[in-house]
Amino acid sequence: MKKAVKKNKNKHITFLYIPENESSVKTLRMTSWIPKIIILVLIATLIYASSYTVAYRNLKDKYEISLCNIQEITTINNSQKIEIERLEENAQKIQEQLCENVNALQEIKELVGIKDDNTVPSNIQDNFSNIYQSIPFQPIVNTNNTNFTDHIFELKTSFVSLSKVAKSQKTAIEDSAKSIKDRVAYLKAKPSIKPVVGKITAGYGYRKNPFSGRGSEFHKGVDFAAKRGTPVMATADGTVTYSGWKSGYGNMVIISHGYGFITVYAHNSQLLVKIGDKVKRGQIISKVGSTGRSTAPHLHYEIKLNGKNVDPSRYF
Repeated sequence: MKKAVKKNKNKHITFLYIPENESSVKTLRMTSWIPKIIILVLIATLIYASSYTVAYRNLKDKYEISLCNIQEITTINNSQKIEIERLEENAQKIQEQLCENVNALQEIKELVGIKDDNTVPSNIQDNFSNIYQSIPFQPIVNTNNTNFTDHIFELKTSFVSLSKVAKSQKTAIEDSAKSIKDRVAYLKAKPSIKPVVGKITAGYGYRKNPFSGRGSEFHKGVDFAAKRGTPVMATADGTVTYSGWKSGYGNMVIISHGYGFITVYAHNSQLLVKIGDKVKRGQIISKVGSTGRSTAPHLHYEIKLNGKNVDPSRYF
């Protein structure tokens, strides 16, 4: 192929096209400014294409970076969601444990006979009773929301409330602990069981003289008929203050329990404790006999409160 360019007087450009296998020559005639425009368009197109390529690559790089950031944020959000759910679950367990503590404390106080108005202020008790209403939880489980700001705020608020309730509960428990300990110590020291398995043959108060059958005498305790050798039990926790022979009472044990209580066990055939021994309720301290002023094997049992004899049957 051969091309020829010919410029005429009218400022035109003629393009000649001579095919190798043809005898005819083809021409293309145009004004001289058209090629210039075509060249300028080509140059502009190349510049635009180059700029577009650079911009596209930059945008692609930014997109890939953003995609990586989004994936990282999504991973962090999922991890935060799991952690928040775990914290909410722990907070719920703490809340339930606080309520269980209150119920347990209440049961203990009821068992030992302590009234609420003597130990726990009413406002604290009301706070405990309404703990579920005062600390509502809005679980985030099964939510598609990735903004956990509100949930975190609610969780912080819930933990603050739980902290306040826990402090109030701690104060109430500490206030109740001393009263409960004192009450338990009192209950342990209070004679509350029969000292021996046997039939009551003589009660507390005035009775006919069992030896002469004439006149009356004041009986300071309760008599339990039982076979010789039957075990005799301490009726409460205490310390043995006397263990030995005493005229009229025969072999006798005296136990001081504190809180003004003293118990007496007389006419025993055998003594199993000595002065100074610490005994527990139900512990065997002697065996039934008929020593001293006695007509038959039995246990004479007395309770003294603040130095005065009282009716033992009131404490069985």
